[in-house]
Amino acid sequence: MNRYERSYHKEEEFLDEFYNWAASAARALNGEWKPNYSCDDNERRQRDNFLKRNELAWLVFSSAHVSYDETNEMYVQIVLKSSKRDVNVKVWERDGKTVTQVLVDRAKLLGSDETL
Repeated sequence: MNRYERSYHKEEEFLDEFYNWAASAARALNGEWKPNYSCDDNERRQRDNFLKRNELAWLVFSSAHVSYDETNEMYVQIVLKSSKRDVNVKVWERDGKTVTQVLVDRAKLLGSDETL
């Protein structure tokens, strides 16, 4: 089997390949994350500035990683951030259906990158 492992740090590149799985993650988070299909370097800089100032209220894409589990099934882990939360979502397919699991949803201490 051809194993495909890759990390994504640009949301638009991740969405080009995994938009269906991103939509499933957004649904699992009740729309608290809205995938940004037109994200670019300028938007990332603005987002990072809002994060540094603790002014980013909504979840944004931080990174994603495509990997394989012990049964050799492919899955994606999506890392999302806001000024108040860190979220990690796992998405995969089982029997032709997309499955989504929120692995981590932690509140951050205000004014730091530490989590509660």
